[in-house]
Amino acid sequence: LLAWVAIYHRNTPAWRRPAVVLSALSVLVANACADYATHKLRSNNLESTTATMPYWEGCSMQTQRRFKTFYAYCQFLATLACMLCSNPAWPLAVLLPIQLASLLLTLVRKGLISARTYHIGYTVSLCMPFVVGARHLFYMKSWDFPVVLGIGWIMLQARRKGANKYALWTPIVAARIAFGDQFINWQIW
Repeated sequence: LLAWVAIYHRNTPAWRRPAVVLSALSVLVANACADYATHKLRSNNLESTTATMPYWEGCSMQTQRRFKTFYAYCQFLATLACMLCSNPAWPLAVLLPIQLASLLLTLVRKGLISARTYHIGYTVSLCMPFVVGARHLFYMKSWDFPVVLGIGWIMLQARRKGANKYALWTPIVAARIAFGDQFINWQIW
């Protein structure tokens, strides 16, 4: 919505700047809303989306950890990609896996596909943004994709070591607001 408003007003600074600020702040707001919902609705402190995710019979704990690590890494990358805004394909590239996950989990609950099929399908869909990123790197000669991969990996490792998510996201949000659109490749747009 914010991007549409800015584009509708021809991306003039008076409209573009508030769109950048509010969209960046939406990351922190979404985290706060998720924390609030978890606090109000969670009945068991050991319960989480990934802890209760179904896996197939015989799936080793090591395989489960690998899936969970990849999923967490991709979550960081998806949020970073949406904040980056240097390529209009980023938010669209991460949209498919998000939507496909809901569909695949519904199919698992209805017994139409197995948990294994869910994880394979979801993992394959999560690889699509990597293809978009590689194409962006090689055809547009833009280094933002490797930078996002590196920042995402650092954030994942810090989170795994217990870093507070707000301590991780606040400087990223502040940087996005401070730098604004300085790194947008307007030729792509």
